[in-house]
Amino acid sequence: MSTRHETPQALDLDRYLPALVTWVNNKYASDSSRIYRKYFGIGIADWRVLAYLGVKGTGTGAQMSDFLGMDKAAISRSLQFLGSLGCVELAEQQGRRSVMRLSGPGVRLYNEVLQIALKREEVLMKGLSDQDRETLFKLLHRVHENMADVMEMYRDDA
Repeated sequence: MSTRHETPQALDLDRYLPALVTWVNNKYASDSSRIYRKYFGIGIADWRVLAYLGVKGTGTGAQMSDFLGMDKAAISRSLQFLGSLGCVELAEQQGRRSVMRLSGPGVRLYNEVLQIALKREEVLMKGLSDQDRETLFKLLHRVHENMADVMEMYRDDA
């Protein structure tokens, strides 16, 4: 048995984009979930589904999963939960696919949560000029566009 140990390669976590994005997202999502549960009885996954339907109007679980980057099972659980609250309803049935939309109570809940979400975003962006914000969004959209290529890199390895 060898006693020789390899030295870990250096990684500057302050300049490693996946780490920074993950830290911001995890902290923001965890705190958002805490607030949304306290005030509205929903979690962050439920808010994401509400937001998708509030913006897009309708959608299937698969469409929401693809757009949000969430597991289909998590989407399904959120849709069932939101349905039990009377917040989502069937818009149409397309074979085995259910197209969902917000109900009246769902629209009201979406609008209420949105007000808090927008206030939190404003605090998150504190200290950034309008130009900084535009640059940030432009760069994040560019990085998001690159995700398709990143996801293809080792697709055949599964």
